[in-house]
Amino acid sequence: MITPWPTERASRAGLVAFVVAAAFLLVGLSLTRQAFPAYTDARSLRHVLGGLLCLAVSGFAVHRIVRRREYPWLLGLAALALPFYEPLPSPYLLRDRVVMAVRDLALVLAAAWFLVRSMRAGDELERRIQLESLSWSYAVVLVALIAHALAADRLPPLTGPGVASALLGTWLAAWFATSIRYQR
Repeated sequence: MITPWPTERASRAGLVAFVVAAAFLLVGLSLTRQAFPAYTDARSLRHVLGGLLCLAVSGFAVHRIVRRREYPWLLGLAALALPFYEPLPSPYLLRDRVVMAVRDLALVLAAAWFLVRSMRAGDELERRIQLESLSWSYAVVLVALIAHALAADRLPPLTGPGVASALLGTWLAAWFATSIRYQR
């Protein structure tokens, strides 16, 4: 017996919320990035307001994903948003560096806690799907990193958010394919 695609891990409503959140996130980020260099100009105010409205719609769609407990879609959104992350320039004072390090460590620990919690909450099939997806993700990104290293003089340099985005994006694609495969 073949089970149709919409499952509790990947429903059509979750996919629609993901697409809406992703589209409005990208539009909102591009509008606000265009407007903020000239934020004192009165014409840029509508870009700022439009961008903030798009980001609010994206946040509402993310809220729907969280309420449905379809957390892998959140990792897909993180994969889309990470290339837009631009860290602040290094602070010069020691206490500023410590504060930034504590902040970044708190974010990494929160992500690790979320991953461990979601893995423990899943059943054996869900754990198998997650681990198989992670292995495919790391394998694909490792091959891509080796290919980039071979052609590094012709390609732009890699950034941390870019590599993390590739890991999350390939994990989402592998999770989606593996989830569908195990439903058959």
